[in-house]
Amino acid sequence: MAKNNFAEEYARELECRRQFNEARETGNAEMEEAARAAHQLLADQIKAKGSIYEMVFRFYCEAQERGNKYLDLNEVIWDDKVTALIDSLREYGIEKFTFSSTWSSAVETAWLFTQNGCRLEGIVEINGKCKAFMSEEYEKAHGYLFSIGDAEEK
Repeated sequence: MAKNNFAEEYARELECRRQFNEARETGNAEMEEAARAAHQLLADQIKAKGSIYEMVFRFYCEAQERGNKYLDLNEVIWDDKVTALIDSLREYGIEKFTFSSTWSSAVETAWLFTQNGCRLEGIVEINGKCKAFMSEEYEKAHGYLFSIGDAEEK
């Protein structure tokens, strides 16, 4: 199993944001630029791990920010990317994810997940992309909950 560094990289992301915000508040342009540079370095390091890792890291960050238990695949996942994505999730030790894409072909993508060893466990409520009007709470959304089986289960 490949080691994923999602938690450590997310912590670095939060630290870059904290430093940037502190620099903005204090008017420290040098510190602001250092925070930008640190963030760019992190982004470059993540990008160097490949487009699938980069996408999964983004899903990880979104899950953390919204308070979701699982990564939520909430966008179009192109058919030709499904196998690599599921293989990567499996390799990184991700055991479950939600899929809340509302694109017209989402059910076909869900079918491809099952063809790549995932098991549909049901429909769950998650925190969506947007915050409710005049609130700090995320609007609720619904998604399919999938578990990821072993590679042999494909």
